[in-house]
Amino acid sequence: MILILSDDTRQKVGEKLLQDLKNKNISVEMISVADQKVGPCYSCGGCTDITYGKCIQRDDADIIFPKLMRSDVMVMVTPVKWGNYSFKTKRIFDKCAVIGDRHYYQKNGELVKGQIGNIHTFIAVGVKDEWLNGEKEAFQNLVTENIKIMNIKGKAFMVEDSNLEACLESIVEELC
Repeated sequence: MILILSDDTRQKVGEKLLQDLKNKNISVEMISVADQKVGPCYSCGGCTDITYGKCIQRDDADIIFPKLMRSDVMVMVTPVKWGNYSFKTKRIFDKCAVIGDRHYYQKNGELVKGQIGNIHTFIAVGVKDEWLNGEKEAFQNLVTENIKIMNIKGKAFMVEDSNLEACLESIVEELC
């Protein structure tokens, strides 16, 4: 199953992607990040010893993470500011460490984590009205580094109004 985490209230890219995937009879669900209340990860370590596998800060991540654990693919649709994920998306993504393997190991000179659950692919869809100089490269580098750390397959897509339909087709093709 594919889980779309979408924080794009202006562009509706997540909803369009959801509909395109459903039209291909692909098992997909979407969570609107804008509707979720997720606090930051405080790096307190509570999820590794006090409440093993659960963040000690109770919030809407309790709804999101079980769905992520059952998913094969995580698609994150996010507005991009200075080459980074949106504030709400970043909070959820940071707290995803609670569902990852708590142990780092070295692979090809990089520290990586194993995965708990079924997620084997991460797709990040950066949405921007107009990309500024260097933003695409910064976003691509961020996603590439996240993919390395998670030790899974993945890809970044950069969407703007002028390439929306073509980009959605490419994303659906990648996911099929």
